[in-house]
This record gives sequence, structure tokens and C-alpha cells, in this order.
Amino acid sequence: MVNDLLNIFIPHIILILTIIFQMIFGVLKPHSLIFRYKDINVRISNLISIIGLIFALFSEILSSGEYIGFNYSILVTPDVKFLSILVFLCGISTIFLNTKLLNSNRQCCYKYHILFLTAILGGICALSSNDFLTLFVALETLSFALYFLISFAKGYNSKEAGFKYLVSNAVSMGFLLFGVSYLLGLSSSLNYTEMTQIFETSHSGIIYTISAIMIFVGLAMKLAVFPFANWVIDVYNGSETSIIAFLSTVPKIVVIGVIIRLLNGVLGYSVELNTVILLMGILTAFWANIYALKENNVKKILACSSSANASYMLVIMAITSDFSCAAVVFYILCYVLMNIGALAYLNIVEKTDGQLFLDNLGISNNKLYSLCFIICVLGLAGLPVTSGFPSKIFLVYSLIQSGLIFLPVVFILLLLFTIALYYYIKLARAVLIPLKLKQLFSSKTRANTAVELVLVLMTIITVLIGVMPFNLIARSIVLF
Repeated sequence: MVNDLLNIFIPHIILILTIIFQMIFGVLKPHSLIFRYKDINVRISNLISIIGLIFALFSEILSSGEYIGFNYSILVTPDVKFLSILVFLCGISTIFLNTKLLNSNRQCCYKYHILFLTAILGGICALSSNDFLTLFVALETLSFALYFLISFAKGYNSKEAGFKYLVSNAVSMGFLLFGVSYLLGLSSSLNYTEMTQIFETSHSGIIYTISAIMIFVGLAMKLAVFPFANWVIDVYNGSETSIIAFLSTVPKIVVIGVIIRLLNGVLGYSVELNTVILLMGILTAFWANIYALKENNVKKILACSSSANASYMLVIMAITSDFSCAAVVFYILCYVLMNIGALAYLNIVEKTDGQLFLDNLGISNNKLYSLCFIICVLGLAGLPVTSGFPSKIFLVYSLIQSGLIFLPVVFILLLLFTIALYYYIKLARAVLIPLKLKQLFSSKTRANTAVELVLVLMTIITVLIGVMPFNLIARSIVLF
């Protein structure tokens, strides 16, 4: 037990201690300083979370690369460790974007961070889970915190978005549990390792196929996969940009990581499931890209972008090979960086009512911000000199490597990338029209320094990966 705690749960323990510190400071608020420094509570709560996440990040980096503990209910592998590190980095980045949200609700800043850290704790527990009971508890912990984070902003829209996310999550967990109950009946176990050993020798049967499909559907609903994707439009539109930055990265990393583990084990013996994944991925990409073509609401366009990018990864995961898993991990790394960068710009120009349309997207006085946003958006489109280009090439190459049977899927993906290019260029054009190159570095007003740092840093990393992607690609292949 002690060895398990030391090898696996040091990052989790650090997060729990950070949550306790947030609770203590929430009770002992420095009221004497509030009148002199109105944002002192926001700064203290942000600082506590950043310090806690940095310590948890380094403890995760220094932990052992592969470990099994707690009676095989927890399994840490190199890919799980990499995705957990990415979750911590996303958490740190999105903290820098929440100043605007917390300044409008200073008295609840500690509660916000308690929920925020709880969501990250649930996410990393789900990634390392090796049985369905641990997975269920971890996903519910993540989702429970997200209900309140989405609803945290003032106004009716955020409350409506939080309620819609709650309903959609309840339905998804219903599918998941229903499928797990069938597998439990077939194997008399909830442990991935034990179930995999049983299904290796006896996996043919309609019950196994139905349960595998239902488990996938339950997880895929969290990725906004068609025909369960309508919630993502309303939830993104009603959420504040810093919440969208968290919602579009951390849960997506977690669910993708869980699906990869299940497809390489418990659910990896159903050809019908792979066919369903492939079809749902393609249908989702067509739905999301076509829906975004007619949209002028920026948040709804990015919601469609989130759904489409998840569908691209699902199409590749249908192959179920080590090379395809490496392509997905590299893709989600690049997507997360570009997405946070784009949302950092939206955090700067977002109106107080939370609504943001193409007509007022290019209102930033600092033209450097606009240029950074254009680079991140063109990266999401997959254009060269950005990380989006090698990530999409890696996806397509993994399909080609799997055989000529997937060649039609390659052409479909290229068609989908071309359709998506239109609305990404539409976003870039909305910012580019008011942009004058001679005023590139002029700035009458500056954004919050932390937001500016995130925007510029994500843009630089996006370009660096786009220019020199080979080392990261090689490392992602080594993970599997």
C-alpha cells in the first residue's frame, strides 16, 4: 500500500492538499486587505493552484514510467503518464485565463479553484484507471466539477449551459453503465486485465458486441460525437472562454486516453465496434464542418471545431494499432496548444455578455494578438509552418500504413480537412480585415499579462512544432 502511494498517488496527494489549502484560505479570507486590494483573493487562489499544479506536474514527471497497484485497479504506462502531464499543463494554462471570470465573482474564487482542481484530479484518476468502477468514480468526479464550472459565470446562459451538460452527461453515463453491466455478466469482473484475458479466448457473441458499442457511445458522447453532439453548441455558447479552454482540452484528453486503453484491451475484440467508430467519426466530422460553415457565432464555430477534431481522432483509433495511437497522441498535443492559444485571444476580446460574433472578432488594439490568433486558427486548419500540418499528415499517414483498404477513408479525411479550411479562414479573415501590418506592434491598450503570455507562448510552440515536429513524433511512437 505504501509503495502504491509513493509510486502512483504523489500527484493526487499534492492536488488533494492544494484543495485543502484552497478551503482554508476560503474560510480565512484576508478581509482587511480586500478594501485596499480588491483582487487579492483572486491572486492568492490563482497562486495556490498554480503552485500545487507545478508540484504535481514535476512529481508526475519524476514518477516511475510503468506501475500497477491497488490490486490491479490502477495502471500507469508511459502514454498515461504523458497524457497526465498534458492535463497538468492545460490546467496551468487555463488558470491564467480565468482572471476576467473571477474578478466578476471575487467572493467565490476559492470555490472555483476547489472545483477546478477536483476536475483535474478526476481526470488523471480516469486516465490511470484499470477497472470500470475506478473509471466511473473518476469520470463522475470530473463531470460533477464541470457542472458548476460551466455555470460559474453570471447570467442565465451559463446556468442553461451547465444544466444541458448535466443532462447529456447523465445520458452518457447511462450508456456506459449499461454496457459495463453486460461485460460484468460475461466475465464476472470489472478489471480490465482480467476481462481482457477472458475475452482473448472467448469474445464472439452479440452480447459482447452490444456492450462494447454501448460503452463506446457513453464515452463518445463526452466528445460530442454525432448524433449526440447538439449539446456542445449550446454549452460552448453559454460558457465563459476560460471555461471553454478547460472544457475543450482536459475532458477530451481524458476520454481519448480512456478509449485508447479500452480499444487496446477489453473492447479490442469486436470488428463491429471498429466499424461503428469509423462511421460515427466520419458522420460527426461532416456534421460539425457543415454546421460551422453557416455560423457567425465564434464560440459555436469553435464548438464545431472541437467536435470535428475529436472525430478525426476517432477515425484513426478505429484502426487500433500502436502507430495509430501514436498519431492520435501527437494530434491531441498539437490541438490542445492551438486551441488554448485561440481561446486566449477570445478571452481578450470577449464582451461582458459573453457573446462573440465574427463582426467584432478583430477589435483588439494590439495587432500582435490578432496575428497570434490567426496563426493558431490556421494551425487548426492544418496549414504548413504550424503544428496542425504535421499532426494531420501523421493521421493520414497512419491510415495509409494500415493498408489499401483504408484508402477511401484517406480521401474522405482530405475532403473533410478541405471543408473545415473554409470556416477557419473565415475566422482568420474576420481578424485580418482590420489588421494593418504597419501597426503590427502598436498597442493602445494591453491585455492581462498572464493572458498575453499564454497567447504568445502557445503561438510560438505551435510554430516550433510545425517547423521541427520529428522529435515529438518519434517520442509519441515510443510511448506505444
